[in-house]
Amino acid sequence: MPSNISVNSFSKAKDLNIASLPVTITDWVGGRETNDYYKISFTNRSSFNVVIDKLSADADLQLLNSQGDVVVGSYNRNISTETINRKLDAGTYYIRVYQVGRTTAAYRLQMSLNEAPQSLQFSTDKITYSSGETVKLVNTNVFDRNGVKDLTRVDLWLKKEGNAWQNISDVTSFLINQSDNRQGTFSYDLQGLGAGKYQLWGIAYDKSGNGSNDVFSSFDVVGTQDWFDENILDGGIRQTARARFADKVIDRNDMIAILRSSKDNNAVDSTELTDLQTLLKNSSYLQIPEHVKVLTGKVLGSQVANQKYQGKQLGNLSIGSSDVQLENLISKWFLGGDRPTTTYKYQYASGSLFQNGIAYQDIKQGDLDNCYFLSSLAATAFRTPNTIKNMFIDNGDGTFTVRFWQNGQADYVTVDRYLPTSITGYFVYASKGSHYQNANNELWVALAEKAYAQLNESGWIYQDNTNSYNGIAEGYASDALMQITGLKSASNSLNLQNILSAFNSGQLISFATKSNVPSFMVAGHAYTLVGYNSSSQTFQLFNPWGVDNYTSKPGILQLKWSDMQAYLSYWEGTTNRVVST
Repeated sequence: MPSNISVNSFSKAKDLNIASLPVTITDWVGGRETNDYYKISFTNRSSFNVVIDKLSADADLQLLNSQGDVVVGSYNRNISTETINRKLDAGTYYIRVYQVGRTTAAYRLQMSLNEAPQSLQFSTDKITYSSGETVKLVNTNVFDRNGVKDLTRVDLWLKKEGNAWQNISDVTSFLINQSDNRQGTFSYDLQGLGAGKYQLWGIAYDKSGNGSNDVFSSFDVVGTQDWFDENILDGGIRQTARARFADKVIDRNDMIAILRSSKDNNAVDSTELTDLQTLLKNSSYLQIPEHVKVLTGKVLGSQVANQKYQGKQLGNLSIGSSDVQLENLISKWFLGGDRPTTTYKYQYASGSLFQNGIAYQDIKQGDLDNCYFLSSLAATAFRTPNTIKNMFIDNGDGTFTVRFWQNGQADYVTVDRYLPTSITGYFVYASKGSHYQNANNELWVALAEKAYAQLNESGWIYQDNTNSYNGIAEGYASDALMQITGLKSASNSLNLQNILSAFNSGQLISFATKSNVPSFMVAGHAYTLVGYNSSSQTFQLFNPWGVDNYTSKPGILQLKWSDMQAYLSYWEGTTNRVVST
């Protein structure tokens, strides 16, 4: 066996020059030399890797600090390879290889390291700038003993006096010095900064995640400040928001443009996310309309409905979210791009939102068991058509923002004009039988139904919480009435005086039929009360299947009170008169 090239005492450890790494040593431990010690010193934080393999018998491996205390060890059994991979601060360390058991163990020792970047330098080209002037970094230099190609980024943070540090875009491109590939330079500009005192902080990182020295540079920006200078840090967002606020309103199109302005560098950073949230928090000052405020909150906030988009995973917006994720969130809430799932084909529907006013006769149920919802729409259209009119905001781009109510608070979703059709091009749900290319189509019922299906994914309308048409099948008119009008509602047993009192006071009323009814009625179905003749004591009920439904179930029924008692189970209605909203 060759002589042992290391020594078996801590104080006389073999000194390895860092410049010699990576290094491979073949040696052994056994007999009276049960330990081998190696000494190595780092002048910079480094990623250090040491391996012993090709063992002839069991031996273990330890990394010790300068006092001889164990930092970390590798203790595999038998002749398994022992490995230590550790990030270490500058200092002196020892590697100990020692015998386990009584058998002499030959081994191969391999050591390598990746030192942190040794030096980072930069400064600003001036110390005082005018508001809006470009801040340029000069005298940029970074030195990495492992080569500039080992660098991944210079991580930059910006702090305005009185504010917290904000992570800004990184430097990711370096120009390598042709005479020394360990040195490099970079370019970097800051634009759109408002007046104030600033500090810039940078650290260079290599592929192992080791960081260089910290560099700080201070500068001032002087000039007249406006609200955007004082509150919005990201230059792109500030510039876009300021320009869009020229008319003193941030409307829907303005907000979409502002959201998209945060997608530089293919991701949303912490500064951009904070700035967008600041804009939303100041909606009163910025005159952001209520529906834009709500939809923006859904893009920026935590929403159960954000988990999916077009059937695929999406997720809430966060620091580091990609530009694609942000665009999908914009599409979902502002553009109606996340249509409810269905087995039918979507086609762009011709026609207009309303034709010749709003009436309950506009309603015609399709191949979906959602009579409770359509009956509630009919009751609303009958009593207060302005409530239906005010549900919709025509965005002028083929989309409509639709309002519902949750516990008295307005909530909104956006739908486009695409509706499910049969293979021959006819609507299959609300407005069934109308062809999608018919210029006389009246779309409000079908769009309200589609919006309700999308709203279902938000998790509060008491359905199955999916963005689907089937998800809104079967339900209660009392829920739908409340969500359409914002008024409280209730389910009630049949009582003639109570029904007449509610109807005469202007309340919205829907009836549920029993399971055993005459052939001219639909069992387990919702009908809307649209009239009462006190002379003949006859109730007039509307069937959501439609006035002209081409079935044996007429769209309008005339029933006596005795018929009502015989065929109806209960009634649901608002608990107070509707005031147009």
